[in-house]
Amino acid sequence: MRLAMTIIGLAAVLAGLGFVHPALGHQSTRPAFTHQELEPLLQALQDEGLPRPFLNRIFYDARLRKIERVVRLNGVNPDSADRYEQFYGGYAIKKAKRFKRRHFSTLVRVEAEFGIPANIIVAILLVETQFGTHPLPFRVLEVLTTLVVEANHDAIARHYKRVKLAYPEIGRVYFTGRVNEKAEWAYGELVALLTMRRHEPASLFALKGSYAGAFGMPQFLPSSYLRWAVDGNQDGSVDLDHTTDAIASIANYLREHGWTDGTPLEEKMGAIWAYNNSNNYVDAIFEISRRMMVPSKKAPRPKIALPTSAPKRMD
Repeated sequence: MRLAMTIIGLAAVLAGLGFVHPALGHQSTRPAFTHQELEPLLQALQDEGLPRPFLNRIFYDARLRKIERVVRLNGVNPDSADRYEQFYGGYAIKKAKRFKRRHFSTLVRVEAEFGIPANIIVAILLVETQFGTHPLPFRVLEVLTTLVVEANHDAIARHYKRVKLAYPEIGRVYFTGRVNEKAEWAYGELVALLTMRRHEPASLFALKGSYAGAFGMPQFLPSSYLRWAVDGNQDGSVDLDHTTDAIASIANYLREHGWTDGTPLEEKMGAIWAYNNSNNYVDAIFEISRRMMVPSKKAPRPKIALPTSAPKRMD
C-alpha cells in the first residue's frame, strides 16, 4: 500500500506493488486453466448445488486466467511489526483524521448503533486500502480458482523452487502444508463468491481484490460478505466500495466477534485479531487509533530506521 512515495504498507509489499525480488519477478503471460484442472473443481461445485450451466459460463470463459504468483504470496505471507510503522507517521495520521472529519456524522451514527469506536474503524480502513484509494489488482475469482487448482505435487514443487530463492529459510514441508491449507480455504471462499454473485455472473470478472481474495474498502472475504456485510446507507444493496456500507460492515463484524462497550480490552483485541489473524495488525490498529487522539501539532514522530535492503516481494 502507498500513502506517499515513501509510505509502503503491508499489502503493497506482499501483493507485488512495492519492491521485487529478482527470483520472483512478474509473469509476462498468464496461462489459462486446463480442462483437466477445471473438471474436478466444477464437479465439486456442482455437488454444492451450483448449476452446471452457470459454472460452465464462468469457468470456461476465455478471460479466466491463472495468477500463479498468488500461490507464492499466500504460501509465504510474512508478517512483522515494521510493516505497519509506515501508518504511524504524520502523513498517515493526518489522512486518517481528515477521513474522520469528512465522514463524522456516519461514524458517530455507526458508533452509536454498533458500539465500535470511530477511530478503530478509521484505523482499519487506513491499513486495509487507504480508504479505498489503494489499487486492488487481482480478480477475486482468479485468485481463488488458482489457489485451488495449483495445490498439486508438480505445481507446489515449481512454486517452492522460486520461493526458496527469496526465502531460503522456508522448508518444503511448511510450504506444502500451507499451500494445501490455503487451497482448502480458497475452495470454501470460492463457493461463497459464486453464491454471492450467482445472479450477477458478469460481475465476477469485474470484482477486483487482493492477493488473498479480499475485496472492497474494508477487505472482506466472500464468506465475510455473506455473513457480516450490511447495508449502511439503506439503499437496498451492500457495496463495500461505498464508504457508508464499508464503515457499517466493519462495525458489524467487530460486534459479532465480541467487541462491546463492556468487554475487557483482551476481548476487543480478539475481535480485531479475528479480522486479521496477526498480533502485529492488532497492535497497529490500536496504535493508529491512539495517535488519532493526539493533537496534530504534538503528534509524536516515530523513529523508523532506514532499511538496509529492499524488502522482498513475493510475485
